[in-house]
Amino acid sequence: MSSHAKNRTEEDLNSIHEYYMEIINSMPNIVYWVDTECNLKGCNNNFVKLLGLNTLKDFKGTPYQKMEEFAHWDKERIEELKLEDMKVIFSGVPQHNVEEKAIENNSGKTFYFLSSRILMRNRNKKVIGLLVILNDITLSKELEKHTNVLQEDNQKTQPLLKEGYLPTVLMVEDNVIAQNVEKALLTALHCQVDIADSADSAIKLFQPGKYDLVLMDIGLEDSSGYVVAKQLRQKEKNTQHHVPIIALTGFEADVVKYDCQHYFMEGAISKPLTCEQAEQIIKHYVYHMDVPVRGLKTT
Repeated sequence: MSSHAKNRTEEDLNSIHEYYMEIINSMPNIVYWVDTECNLKGCNNNFVKLLGLNTLKDFKGTPYQKMEEFAHWDKERIEELKLEDMKVIFSGVPQHNVEEKAIENNSGKTFYFLSSRILMRNRNKKVIGLLVILNDITLSKELEKHTNVLQEDNQKTQPLLKEGYLPTVLMVEDNVIAQNVEKALLTALHCQVDIADSADSAIKLFQPGKYDLVLMDIGLEDSSGYVVAKQLRQKEKNTQHHVPIIALTGFEADVVKYDCQHYFMEGAISKPLTCEQAEQIIKHYVYHMDVPVRGLKTT
């Protein structure tokens, strides 16, 4: 073969290689392939990104060594992945859409994958390697967990709703717009709401054990929400009742939280109260679920 023909053949091969690599790199999956001894022979860009790299020029060694060195995956899980790859190579039986056990890195981040292992053969049908395709389903798994938590929460609250139990909330607020907004949020959460637009009104309405929750505007015009909270606690004295009191403030909740401790309130939230916060407060303080309240500042 002439040198010209040889160069032409190499150019054609490189062109074909680039063509197929472009296809493989356009796949949303993570792809790598190995020979029959599990040495890394190639991969797509998503595999490189998985390792936390921009490029991968050194293909020496195995993909499992790369996973340990760069992705910092759990060694035991890496070994299990290697054994599964070897199993397919030696058995000649491919695998499709197998859900892998969770994989954790040294930072505590967990990954979930669906894997497919496809045999690579030469023109004589002899196995020469293995193509591994990983479909990252981590986000789907996290959404599934979140959905399960919500379903569990609903299962806890539904029996109470069916029994006709409605949480009762005392809202101490003198701003009409804020009253309407907060009442709408709480009513949507199946709460009965009493509104006190002054300190005197709050003290008259409040009785120990009457309310499941008090939302206290600390910036009342006729008094201080701190003083009102202290008077409500005084009414509870020598009883078995202790209603959660949440301070609502137009200031930074991080600053107000120290005063809340002094006046026996559970914590402070900066206004305006959001739909998410209202739901979290009800779940946490009324239904006693292990649900954090976004933006609630406590000491």
